[in-house]
Amino acid sequence: MIGEDLQKFSESRVMRTIAIGLNRSVVESWSLFFDGRKDDTLFVEKLNAKQFLRNVKEERYSLIQEPGSTYIGHVSPSSSSSNDITQSIIYRLSELSISLEKLEVVGCDGTGTNTGWKNGVIYRLENHEGRPLQWRICLLHFNELPFRHIFQHIDGQTAGPKSFSGPIG
Repeated sequence: MIGEDLQKFSESRVMRTIAIGLNRSVVESWSLFFDGRKDDTLFVEKLNAKQFLRNVKEERYSLIQEPGSTYIGHVSPSSSSSNDITQSIIYRLSELSISLEKLEVVGCDGTGTNTGWKNGVIYRLENHEGRPLQWRICLLHFNELPFRHIFQHIDGQTAGPKSFSGPIG
């Protein structure tokens, strides 16, 4: 009796998963989410006939497509400007033959480079497409700012990337 109930439950889950998969293939619109960070990258520098390994800080942006949380890839723009970031995203998507025609939502964190109303990445994507897009902005970093400012007021400025200088830290 219990075994039959578990079997029915398992079959139900399989059928529901198949139905969800079928519905996803019907979805035409999609969303693009991106986030950037600076990574240390090894770079080979040639100087006179010798080669040296150097660590270089390089900005990378990861691109995720929804629905399905599909990792599209990452881009490394030539600079941190919104124009270079936008161009590298558009170029990467065109390399993969991903059309922006059905793009409806763009998501990222709330930095000025991404959300600027005159020169932000999302604004530039809207201009490229010639139509407005929905903005999905992560506010977790925004929530962090008041706490950080209070902590810096009480404890003082940081002494480095991982340490504070005052009596608390």
